[in-house]
Amino acid sequence: MPEGKVFGFFSAPGGVGKTTIALLLGWLLRELGKKVLLIDMDPSIALSLMLVKERINLILCEKRGLTLTNLFRRMTAGENVSLEEYVISRSYPSDEDLRIDMITSDLGLPEVIDALWYSQEEGRELVLRKLLESLEVRRSYDCTIIDTIPFYDRKYAIMVLHGADRCLIPLRPSLIDVYRTEMMLNQLPRVAKVGKEDLLSKIGLVFNMVRRGSRGERYILTYREFFRNRVSPNLKVFRSVIPLKSSFQRIGSEDELPTDREEVKRELSGF
Repeated sequence: MPEGKVFGFFSAPGGVGKTTIALLLGWLLRELGKKVLLIDMDPSIALSLMLVKERINLILCEKRGLTLTNLFRRMTAGENVSLEEYVISRSYPSDEDLRIDMITSDLGLPEVIDALWYSQEEGRELVLRKLLESLEVRRSYDCTIIDTIPFYDRKYAIMVLHGADRCLIPLRPSLIDVYRTEMMLNQLPRVAKVGKEDLLSKIGLVFNMVRRGSRGERYILTYREFFRNRVSPNLKVFRSVIPLKSSFQRIGSEDELPTDREEVKRELSGF
C-alpha cells in the first residue's frame, strides 16, 4: 500500500488566506474519498477554530493535553506517543458532512517550539519530521495537511519544510507579497540548511485572493517572470489562481449559500 503524503502551508506575509485554503483542500480531498489529517501548527489556533468551531471543545482538548503542544513535549521527553490518542474528528462543512481528523493547537505552542529550537543547534529543523515519523501519519492517512504561521517567525516554516513532502506557499498579487515571498525563498536555503534545488522540488506558489479584472490580476504574468529571474526558472508557480470570492468565507458558516460548495470546488479544481 503506497504511503500518504504530507503537505505544508506557509507564507511570507500574513493575511494571504493559507488557513482557509488548507481547510478547504482538506475538505475536497475528503470528498474524493481520501483519508485526511489536519495539523494546526499555528498558535493562533485559526485552523482548529475553523474546523471545531466551538471554543469550549478546544479548551477541553487543551485541559486533557490532546494538542500538538503536548505531543512535542512527550516526544522530547522520550515517551511513546500514539496518533489515535491525539486525533479529534469533526464533520465539515456541516454536521451532515464527512468527518475530518485533526490535531489541534493551543496558545502554549510557542513556548514549546522555542524550547525545542533553542535547546539544540544540531537537527533542530528536523523536530517536526521526527514527530510525524514516530506517529506514522503517512501510513494512517492519504493526505496530512499542516498549517503554520507566516515566515516572520521562521522556525515554524523551516520545520514544516523539512517535515512535509510538498509545500504550498500562497500569496496575493501585490508588490508587497511578491517582494516578501522572493526574499523568503532566497533566504530559505541558508536558514533551513537545504539545497536550493531540493527546496524548489518541494514548493509551489499559488496566487490567492485574486480580484477578477483587477490590476493585480493583470500583473500576475509579470510577477511570475520576476520569480523566474530573481529566484529560479525552476520555481513552480501554479498557472491556476484562486479568486477573491465570498463563497470561500461563507462555506461552513450560517451564511453559506446553496451554490457556495460547487463554486469552491470549481475554483480549487486546478490543484
